[in-house]
Amino acid sequence: MALPFASPISQCMPGFGAPSYYGSATQTPTTTAAVTITIGATATTPSTGGTGFNLSGGPAPSSGKWHLRVTNATSTTTVALAVQVSDGTNTWTVATFSASGATGYQDYNGDIKTDIGITSVVFVVTPGGTATSIPIDAEVSLT
Repeated sequence: MALPFASPISQCMPGFGAPSYYGSATQTPTTTAAVTITIGATATTPSTGGTGFNLSGGPAPSSGKWHLRVTNATSTTTVALAVQVSDGTNTWTVATFSASGATGYQDYNGDIKTDIGITSVVFVVTPGGTATSIPIDAEVSLT
């Protein structure tokens, strides 16, 4: 487990519109099968190694940034990723990509801007390659 982030994504959002909510989660799959990491308003999945982004019970945010990193995978690992947000009823995909020829160390981030009240951010990560340990950390900073 590599959390916490030394340089959280919220550092990219100073001043007006600075983030009100921050959450993170971690998972270390041992195979290259798809994994789902969910950062919800009050809980994370998996439930160990993370925190929900809205523990204060404030209004649901609608925008922000996401950050995903792979650290110290046991071998070269490719990554396919879908980032999704939910309002508790519907789910929207806000980012997708695939990184090929990657190393055991990868770091990606992006923006979220929606017209919904976000109740969870889901990272669907599909690692490829031959790694037997793939430490994945995810964080969100939302407004």
